[in-house]
Amino acid sequence: MYICVCNAISERQVQDAIAEGAADLGDLQARLGVATCCGHCADTATEYLPGGRYAADVGSAAAGLIGQVEVTVLSRVAARRVA
Repeated sequence: MYICVCNAISERQVQDAIAEGAADLGDLQARLGVATCCGHCADTATEYLPGGRYAADVGSAAAGLIGQVEVTVLSRVAARRVA
């Protein structure tokens, strides 16, 4: 679900930012850009902060962040001969 439609910020992104230490709306604005355009999402975003209606959901999202992550990066570099 999108929390901020203007900036395409998802519920998961808000949960992850809070799990990583965002403590207030200012932190979410700085990290994600939530509520920096029209502002209609500010109330919803703050409901994910500690003490908010969806704060318990952040803990379960954070549980998914614990563990080892393997990342494979593939790149293709094209080389051109310059005369």
